[in-house]
Amino acid sequence: MLEDLQANGLILSDQNGTRRRPSRDEMVNMLVDTISETAMKSERVIAKHSQLENVAIYVDYDNVYWTLKNSYLHDPDDTNLERNLFAQLWNTYDRDNVRVFKAFGDFEQIACDMTSLQKKRIQLRHVYANGKKDEHRKNASDIELCLDAIETTYTDPNISCYVFVTADSDMIPIMSRLMYKGKHVELYYVPSAASKQFDITSYAHRAVDLLEFLNIQVKEYKIENYVIGALEFIENWERKFQENPEVFLGRSWLFMKLREVLAIPESAGSQLLEFLETNEYIFLDNKKYYDKGRDEHTMKKSYRLAAKGIRCLKEYAKEAAASKES
Repeated sequence: MLEDLQANGLILSDQNGTRRRPSRDEMVNMLVDTISETAMKSERVIAKHSQLENVAIYVDYDNVYWTLKNSYLHDPDDTNLERNLFAQLWNTYDRDNVRVFKAFGDFEQIACDMTSLQKKRIQLRHVYANGKKDEHRKNASDIELCLDAIETTYTDPNISCYVFVTADSDMIPIMSRLMYKGKHVELYYVPSAASKQFDITSYAHRAVDLLEFLNIQVKEYKIENYVIGALEFIENWERKFQENPEVFLGRSWLFMKLREVLAIPESAGSQLLEFLETNEYIFLDNKKYYDKGRDEHTMKKSYRLAAKGIRCLKEYAKEAAASKES
């Protein structure tokens, strides 16, 4: 009982440890301190609420889409609204508070349903990259996004909160500039894709992990479990096209098809191809190739099953047949 009273300031202890009741002046001081602390907390709550009354949301969709699709097999515009990026952002900031909600990307390359995004009241900004895919693609949407955000600070100065959704550290300059302008900045990002040289979270008042925000489960891929599937795919390709001079099995196309057929992310696909080559399950062979455009024959590097890969498939077929018989 005395401990509870002491914790609440109703019983004080002298230097020698003697417990006593506070004097009238001490009670008044404690009351003033309590009122002041409560007032400060209320002011912080009101200030935070006012900051979120006028919100602008900017999504680097080129960046976010490819990172989530390639690394986590997740579509940002998921049919499950609890895992849908746009639905969750609307729920977080409230439709009555959002003044700007824009997504920037090369929508000729992104395999998304633009009608679905527009029905969610997303303002789409198409930014042509360079027409190429994967590692050859140039992301220009981040530049347009930053220019648009800076322009908004002049055209709509009432915007008090800027929300940036990205997968890397390209937004650091614009977030830093807006913080200097006295704006409240919030960030949604993918930690694994962010630069290790800079702490991107230090440039925002609040930072949220997109994987946690969208409840994306990070799956561990054991490469050994996909070896047979990859070898079977290459074996089937050889049966159909090895004698066809108009096609060859190049690395980029094989990489893309293995990810598609085996349903694995980009990082696992790279590891799988490296594993198959390093352990000599497959090898690059010279294949005679007919170039229709130039009307000439040439040699192309094309993947084939190595002796170890063929032997592995035979052993797997025997084991599968034995298990069926038993």
